[in-house]
Amino acid sequence: MKYIQIKLLFLALTLCCSVGQLKAQIDPHFSQYYANPLWLNPALTGVTDGDYRVNVNAKQQWASLGKGFLTAGASFDTAPTKNLSFGAMVLNQNAGEISFNQLNALLSGAYRIRFGRNGDQIINFGLQAGIINKSFDPSKITLGSQFNPIMGYDDTMPFNETFVSSSYLAPDINTGIMFFDAGPNKAVNVFAGAAVSHLTQPKDKFIGGDAKMPMRFTGHGGARIELNYMFDITPNFIYLKQGEAQEFAAGAYAKFMLDAESDLIFGSNYRFDDAAIAFLGFHLKNMVIGASYDFNTSSLNRATASRGGLELSISFTSRKGIVGPNFFCPRL
Repeated sequence: MKYIQIKLLFLALTLCCSVGQLKAQIDPHFSQYYANPLWLNPALTGVTDGDYRVNVNAKQQWASLGKGFLTAGASFDTAPTKNLSFGAMVLNQNAGEISFNQLNALLSGAYRIRFGRNGDQIINFGLQAGIINKSFDPSKITLGSQFNPIMGYDDTMPFNETFVSSSYLAPDINTGIMFFDAGPNKAVNVFAGAAVSHLTQPKDKFIGGDAKMPMRFTGHGGARIELNYMFDITPNFIYLKQGEAQEFAAGAYAKFMLDAESDLIFGSNYRFDDAAIAFLGFHLKNMVIGASYDFNTSSLNRATASRGGLELSISFTSRKGIVGPNFFCPRL
């Protein structure tokens, strides 16, 4: 059983992580972090220039190494009143030969404080509550005890191990704060936020003992800079820390207006000691479609030929009855 625990611990610590600074990251991570707002920070709930928003994301990672990691998520949020907003998100990741799966389902709420001369300086306080489920398929585990010295590996041989559980469910709570300058006619709009995830620190029942999921600390920010009425650029950064693992990424994306209802969006980020990221998106009316690709720059690039992961995102914002810009909000 000790061997099984070590194998599960290793998988949990390396799941969906990068090889550079992310040596023990547990949570999934995204390159298009602003296209997944409720994962990034609960305080981004309702931070949209419409009456509701729907986001869908999918990321494939390290497929060249065999059974890669596949992460998919969806979220919905709305701001029915001036100061209150609500939302929900689901995030699922499947990885590895034993189908290790992590599922998050959360409800979100946020409260908004406005200040400044025009009330366009905004602080959001957000809270999420829900569940986290982890599971694996014990029938797919292979051990040295199943090796026949004559025939080789024999999956009909028992591995003489028992599991207390191959699936467990635990409560999960996240919180965050967000500031942004929402003035729609300003040359520079600054935004910054911080979040803490897994406040309950659920115990890892696969590993046993006192092992707990470490809290995840997130810091992020940037500024939208309007160069002219057709072109703006948004430098941005994100910092994540979970247990001994950490990630820092920085870069910029630009938006070029094609016509009154469409924009071309493009840019790049660098996740330090891990990957260079290229991004391309298209904004048409109420929808933004984005695609990004991670190029490995870590020691894993030899095994993967620098191929990291493809990520896709779709964001739809309903603006029924809204004419012109409502306010600026951090978006991709």
